[in-house]
Amino acid sequence: MIADLPPDERSKAFKRNMVTASVMMATTVVIIDMTIATIALPHMQGGLSASQDQVSWVMTTYFMMQAITMSATGWLAGRFGRKKLYIFSLIGFAICSVLSGNATSIEEIMIYRGLQGMFSAPVVPISQALMLDSYPRERHAQAMSIWGMGVMFAPVMGPVIGGWLTDEYSWRWVFYVSMPFSLLGILGAIFFIRETPKNLERRFDIFGFIALAIALAATQFMLDRGEGEGWFGSDLIVATAVIIGLALYLFVAHSTTTKNPFITPAILTDRNYMLGLFFMFLLGILVLSMNVIMPLFLQNARGYPILTAALVMMPRGLGSLFGLILAGKLSGRMDPRLQIAIGFASTAYSAWLFSTFTTDVGIWMFVFAAFFNGIGIGLIFVPLTAVSFWTLAEHLRTEASTFTSLFRNYGSGIGVSIVISVLSRTQSTSHAYLSERTNPYNEVMQPPYLPSQWDIFTVDGLRLLDAEIARQAMAIGFLNDFKLIFIGAVISVPLVVLLSRGRSKEAG
Repeated sequence: MIADLPPDERSKAFKRNMVTASVMMATTVVIIDMTIATIALPHMQGGLSASQDQVSWVMTTYFMMQAITMSATGWLAGRFGRKKLYIFSLIGFAICSVLSGNATSIEEIMIYRGLQGMFSAPVVPISQALMLDSYPRERHAQAMSIWGMGVMFAPVMGPVIGGWLTDEYSWRWVFYVSMPFSLLGILGAIFFIRETPKNLERRFDIFGFIALAIALAATQFMLDRGEGEGWFGSDLIVATAVIIGLALYLFVAHSTTTKNPFITPAILTDRNYMLGLFFMFLLGILVLSMNVIMPLFLQNARGYPILTAALVMMPRGLGSLFGLILAGKLSGRMDPRLQIAIGFASTAYSAWLFSTFTTDVGIWMFVFAAFFNGIGIGLIFVPLTAVSFWTLAEHLRTEASTFTSLFRNYGSGIGVSIVISVLSRTQSTSHAYLSERTNPYNEVMQPPYLPSQWDIFTVDGLRLLDAEIARQAMAIGFLNDFKLIFIGAVISVPLVVLLSRGRSKEAG
């Protein structure tokens, strides 16, 4: 209890708790904002008289601007001070949230969402660095357990909150709801977060930034537009891939030859941190991509209404909460590599369960599998973050947190692109395969095997039968996605031995 501590320790504990509350408030509202808008896109489309292609740019613009700005967070925090950048970003984020809710055209909301993505970029990596700075090294796992509750629980709660607000009020409220939480985060930062020393000597590597920004923006564009354009069957996607390759080549070549690289070399030489980035990337691909396909399965294959599907997803968030708390409790008592391996094993088990489901799966079976998937998130995230930052110098944490968030986000983006591509292709081939066998000469097309409403000799019967074939073909696509995630998670388990448990080294 805080009251039982000596006055100095009591003051430190109080300030740490206030920093934690402020950081959690800001982190949660920013991450919820990433997912809360997706569920309201159809309502935005109708309200702003936009096409589906146009309204999809509401999300594309947000993530492109976020990725570009996030890459510069380390330098900006050093130049202007971490506290000033954090507060300025939250103020801009809050203002753009209101402007997005007041938008009257698709062009307006694209501009405001782009600015909102830009302002949101520094919040999450700075929040992570603030949590690590507020707690001693031996309590970093506990700090990441607390912080991870916002990072991992928010994407699950976003669709629930967004679905409820859209149904009860309007799509505009999915943006307005960010304002009060942003203001609380700003007040907490003003009173309880200390400023860091500025680094005025380090010059901004403009060439490196432009090359990396082009690569990040083009990658985000390709991930978002690839499936709709037909991937590498499209000249646009091929040209985008060439731009990505050229930009990355220029960035690497420039960074290895310049005296003032955009990324601090000390970060790239830390083995545990670089391995941590790899596993964060895997976390995004194998675990966070399920944020997209699980609600799609519930709505499109299982046929649940949007709010019901969101509520059925909630146990996954509870599983994440349980996993995060468990990981924090196990900190110092269990090899963190073993925790990460158990997390990937839990993810594999849940994916295997999902791969056995049919379109008639009961709610409780889905809830059971989703809960185990959530546990995997918590057991991976907490020890992985703690081990990754174990040997990094304190002054590198903000910049390192930036790239951790980038790799996690891009892993998630690539994972979503993979599962959506597999879903689309499997759905097409399965529909063709099932349709070929829908003929009068197949004995299962005869009574009593075929329900009367699917009579292939009537127009209505054929229409209903085709709808069912499409649903079953879609379900097969989802099952293939779950099998792919299962295989990836199983392969990841033995790779965990590459990580070093690590011992802290005092780096200046």
